[in-house]
Amino acid sequence: MSQDVELSSLASKLGKKAEYVTTYKPSLLDSIPRAQQRSALGVMDDALPFRGLDIWNAFEFTWLNAKGKPEVAQLQLQVPAKSANIIESKSLKLYLGSYSNTKFAHRGEVISTLEADLTLAARDQVSVTLMSPEQVYQNGLGTLVGQCLDQLDLDIDEYYWAPDFLSLSSEVIVRESLYTHLFRSLCPITGQPDFASISIQYNGKNISHEGLLKYLVSYRQHQEFGEQIVERIFVDIMNRCMPDRLHVMARFTRRGGIDLNPSRSHDNNMAGDVRVWRQ
Repeated sequence: MSQDVELSSLASKLGKKAEYVTTYKPSLLDSIPRAQQRSALGVMDDALPFRGLDIWNAFEFTWLNAKGKPEVAQLQLQVPAKSANIIESKSLKLYLGSYSNTKFAHRGEVISTLEADLTLAARDQVSVTLMSPEQVYQNGLGTLVGQCLDQLDLDIDEYYWAPDFLSLSSEVIVRESLYTHLFRSLCPITGQPDFASISIQYNGKNISHEGLLKYLVSYRQHQEFGEQIVERIFVDIMNRCMPDRLHVMARFTRRGGIDLNPSRSHDNNMAGDVRVWRQ
C-alpha cells in the first residue's frame, strides 16, 4: 500500500469524532512506516545517514493507583530514529487517555506496559520516563544555543518547500549553531498548522543565513510529519551545502497536550534535550 493511500485511510479514520476511551486499550495506537518517505529522500533504512531520536512529551497523562487514587506525571517517550515506524500523534493521545481510569499496582507496571505497547507500534525499543510535577518544575524552560536568525530583514514570498534557497555564503570553514522560532508546517492528516523552533548546528563551509531562513520559512504550507520534516531538512542541507558534521533538531509546540521533538545528527552526543518557551 502506498503512503498516500495509507495516509488517506488514516485521515478518514482519525478525522471522525473519536470516542474518548478511559480504560486501557492498546489497539488505539496507529503507526506509519518510515520507509516510503525515506526512499523519496534517497535514504535507505539499512544505511541511515544520521542517528537520532523522536522525543514525545505528554503533559496530560494520568492513571489510577491500586487504591483507585489518580496519579499524574509528565510522560516522556524516546523513539529511535532507526525504528521502522512513526507513532501517529492523535492515536497516541487516545491511547494515553485510555490509562486515565485504569488501575495499576505501581509506576513500574505503568512504564513496562507503555514500553511494551509502544515498542510493538514503533518496531524498535521505546523508552519511557515518568516525571513528577516537582521534577518538571525543577527542569524548567531552556533556550536554544547559538545565533537566532529571526532578526534578518528579508523579503520572503515562497511558502512551499523550496530547497534551492540553501547555498553557501563563502568557502570559509566555520562551526555554527543557528536557530529560528518562525517555523510552521502543516499536518498531512488534518491540515492543521504545526509550529516549531528549529536548531541547526554544523561544521563546514559557511551556509548563507538568509538562504537558510528562507528555506525554513518555505515549509509554511508544506504537509508532512514532524519526524519526516527534520529528516528532509537534514538531507537537503547535506545535499546542497555538504557540511562535515550536521545536527538538526525541531521543538514542536503541543497539540492535545503532547509535543514532539525529533533530532537527527551525525554524532551520538547530540545537543541536549531542552524545553523552549512555547512548550
